[in-house]
Amino acid sequence: NLLKLIFFFNSYRRRQYRMGTLRSILSIMLITISIFVIALALPSTTPKLSHSTRSASTHRITPQMSVRFRTRLSKSIHSQQKEFSLRPPMTSSKTTNRDTPYSPARSVVSYAKNANMFMGALDAMMQTSPLSSGKLKTAVITGASSGLGLNTARSLIESGKWHVVMAVRDPEKARREAERMGFPKDRYSIEQVELSSFESVRRMAKKLKRGRQIDTLICNAALYLPAHQKPEYTVDGYETSLQVNHLSHFLLLNLLLPTIKKSRDPRVIVVGSITGNTNTVGGGAVWPWADLGKLNGLAEKAGSGTGPEMVNGGAWNGAKAYKDSKLANMMTIFEADRRLHKDSGVTFSTMYPGCIAETGLFRDKKPWFRKLFPLFMRYVTGGYVSESEAGDRLAEVASSDRCKKSGVYWGWNGAAKTVAYLKPGMDASNRGLTGAGGAGGSIEELPPSPEARNAEKARRLWELSAKAVGLPYDSSEVSPLPESLTEIAAKNGPKSLPGIPMPSFVPDFRGKIDKRAARAGTSSQLQGGRL
Repeated sequence: NLLKLIFFFNSYRRRQYRMGTLRSILSIMLITISIFVIALALPSTTPKLSHSTRSASTHRITPQMSVRFRTRLSKSIHSQQKEFSLRPPMTSSKTTNRDTPYSPARSVVSYAKNANMFMGALDAMMQTSPLSSGKLKTAVITGASSGLGLNTARSLIESGKWHVVMAVRDPEKARREAERMGFPKDRYSIEQVELSSFESVRRMAKKLKRGRQIDTLICNAALYLPAHQKPEYTVDGYETSLQVNHLSHFLLLNLLLPTIKKSRDPRVIVVGSITGNTNTVGGGAVWPWADLGKLNGLAEKAGSGTGPEMVNGGAWNGAKAYKDSKLANMMTIFEADRRLHKDSGVTFSTMYPGCIAETGLFRDKKPWFRKLFPLFMRYVTGGYVSESEAGDRLAEVASSDRCKKSGVYWGWNGAAKTVAYLKPGMDASNRGLTGAGGAGGSIEELPPSPEARNAEKARRLWELSAKAVGLPYDSSEVSPLPESLTEIAAKNGPKSLPGIPMPSFVPDFRGKIDKRAARAGTSSQLQGGRL
């Protein structure tokens, strides 16, 4: 009887141990199945959320992604169970000599292994969890249907960390290009905007603010109209390249800033150009030069509905209008850094991606020019860079930790201070044409021209731009300033053939704003109307 009692007692304890282990496994399986069911349910529920109520961290989960989660999870659970099954099984005392007696230590080890199996499976699932896709950063890129903008979108999407909003004039074209480039449909969206209309910009900005959290704004779209003999005006009354390249981006920056500054890594980037910097070969050696003068053209017409031909009030020159707008872009970034960076935490940057000689920016040029110019830039000046590499460069400014420094003008490969020179060397990646901002090289801070760094003129440009687009402005900064006859002659200088350097035949008054009373009068007063 004593032996029977002992046998019964040991069998009871072993059954209790096995039942405890079984309950533990069943609990883990139940929790895992619950998480799995929730993951499967997300694709059918997330899209039903309205665009206005989706939070900043919500991201649509596709069936393909759910399959990926299920595969990763099942593989992880299988491997964990296989490891767990290697433990010697419990056997009945009827068929074995009495096993090692039950102990609390063995129970703790068993529960620890069960917990490790569950946590391993959970960790594997979280590596590609639906929640991780919600952590994608969002970049808004203007002019993203071609050229630099499209290739920047490609570079960001390929990194796997970004959702790109393609802000374009022609949504259908953007859709075709996105399909051609193979963009995953859940990694981009398209918004229509006409930068020649302030109302269109306001409409898109209002829609964007109701949607995803915007982390980065990239102002890329631009027009270049060197062959136009007369200026064209927008529905708002401003010269087209001035509004598209500068004023509309200025308005978009200000409208989206309250949303962007909520990001953990907020950035605003405006694409600059060496043509807007007179301290470079492309900007200082080729007439006409970028020069905003005293901004009297904008001051006399800003907010009136009939904008100036040129910002400085001079005679129309299509090539100079583009260069002036790029200079205005860069001055806006530097002024935004001075005004807004400290309080908002937003990183304001500008950059020169290199000469993208095959871009649609040159669509206004003659066919022969568009064929020969890329060859000239590639083999003579060394300033050539492909659209793909330029897109990678702009994406680097938008995403790299090095480019978190605000108020910087970024560039590559020699800062375009000289024409290219042949750099010898054994290393193929570190030789060849270099020094002109072309292909290759690493990112570096570039020195802007004295005009671009002029804080006083940048402040005046900011206030005049605010008045032009209908934002609050400081009225003390927007009045026309007096000009001498020499200054008037300088801003109405002769046009030259493209690419032919012209000497300066008048003193350089750039960056010197005269705030004395308008005794000498403005250019319009002296000439009897805007030149």
